[in-house]
Amino acid sequence: MWMVVPFMMLFAACEEEVQTVLGELKVEPTTCNTISCQVEVVDGMPDECLFYYATTKKAAEKNRAENVKGVYDGAVVNATIENLKPNTTYYIRACAMNGFGRTSTETVSAKTPPRIPAMDDNNYPTID
Repeated sequence: MWMVVPFMMLFAACEEEVQTVLGELKVEPTTCNTISCQVEVVDGMPDECLFYYATTKKAAEKNRAENVKGVYDGAVVNATIENLKPNTTYYIRACAMNGFGRTSTETVSAKTPPRIPAMDDNNYPTID
């Protein structure tokens, strides 16, 4: 029994907890009112990851924005931002927190498509 305790203490001492490090934030409009977000977790495990979004870059970067909570699956954090306005540019960044600090990605932009695609009048034949 005595040999197990030092082994466990040595094992625990080798495990190093670190601040979460995030990779590149990828965003993609999926409908006229939703944007899918994904960010790779490069190092450390996040306790929480939020995706901040706003129609101005400054608001998204200052945390004066709406946010959605991401879902961590062990390698990436995913979230879907819903109820957005069509044909609008949104600025988005991810922010991860754990007991060792807070880290954020660069702010990226994505534009939701219009509700009804614009029609090109030159591509439709006339009826005589």
